[in-house]
Amino acid sequence: MKELNIDGGIVGKPDLVGVSQSGLENVINLLKKQVKEGLHSGAQLHVARRGETILNVAVGEAQPGIPMKINSAILLYSSSKPWTAIAIAQLWEKKKIRLNQTIKSIIPEFAGGKEKCTIRNVLNHTGGFPMLAYNRKGIDSNEKYIAAICKHEAEYTPGSKLGYHPGSGFMILGEIVHRVDGRPIEKYLDQEIFKPLGMKQTSLGVTEQRIEKMGDLLALKDTPVEIFKSQVPTKVYPNKIFNPSGSGYGSAYDMGIFYKMLWYKGYWNKAQIVKKETMELFTDIQIKGIFDKTMGMYYTRGYGFGLGKHCGTSCSRKAFGHGGAGSCMNYCDPELDLIVNFNSNTRLQAIDHFTRHDVINTAIYDACDYIFN
Repeated sequence: MKELNIDGGIVGKPDLVGVSQSGLENVINLLKKQVKEGLHSGAQLHVARRGETILNVAVGEAQPGIPMKINSAILLYSSSKPWTAIAIAQLWEKKKIRLNQTIKSIIPEFAGGKEKCTIRNVLNHTGGFPMLAYNRKGIDSNEKYIAAICKHEAEYTPGSKLGYHPGSGFMILGEIVHRVDGRPIEKYLDQEIFKPLGMKQTSLGVTEQRIEKMGDLLALKDTPVEIFKSQVPTKVYPNKIFNPSGSGYGSAYDMGIFYKMLWYKGYWNKAQIVKKETMELFTDIQIKGIFDKTMGMYYTRGYGFGLGKHCGTSCSRKAFGHGGAGSCMNYCDPELDLIVNFNSNTRLQAIDHFTRHDVINTAIYDACDYIFN
């Protein structure tokens, strides 16, 4: 049998931050077991507690025959949405936008019964245009995608119902950043969040130059699920659309840096990304007890973040983060001062992905010495 690739592992002395070394060894063994069972072709896992990285490991393959590394960049899908939420938070802090401001006041062509939709509505997925089965045939640029979203008819009155926006909502938020700030969203994120935090393997989308530069460090998604096969490319292509709803690339370690910043109330690596009060607002409960028409279940949400059990069954009610298309889950649980970044190279159906993640999630919590208030 081919030997399983492993890169990285336990970091420092986990016991100093209340985490069992043997517990983390069990987490690694579970991750290896899942690869052998075919649940991942490759995966990365980063865990931090009290701001200290205690586990940074990669297993399996980034591409067929290419080992997954801890600094490989994986397509993160919707786990990249919180980046844009924080970009919006920055503009709000600077009083360049208001959360109750209509999208139309910034993007005049935004129509189709969506005229009263606000930035707040889009952040909490009550904008009226989830567009789950949206046909993007012939749309090969941000400009064309934005134009199509603007024309799309509302499925319900903005603010009256909840329906997760898989691709369209945060595309609009990215365009707001572009029109208010002047920089395309991919450049804004790079200059205002990724570079200040030191997220070296992270980008929104990939260009030809980045593909060439990264080489074997660019991971390639796969799926054993027939219904997803047409959605998972057989190679990494340069992005024509830089969609902040789901075209982010990065490593689990880099995602850990982003969540360390949020755990530390908006500050990390000598960079103040957002103020403490802003971070707390965006990761606090904004939607609760409303049925999500897209996801088919009830969700508790902040502005751009899923909350509580959305992140895992062992998580406290204060946990905040975001998953990504049956392959990723990144979150912070401030109740435990815990950060978990779990990114698989293999896309599964939602229930199967949540199950494999929850096995890892539960083992991480079991390794922690904790008491919920």
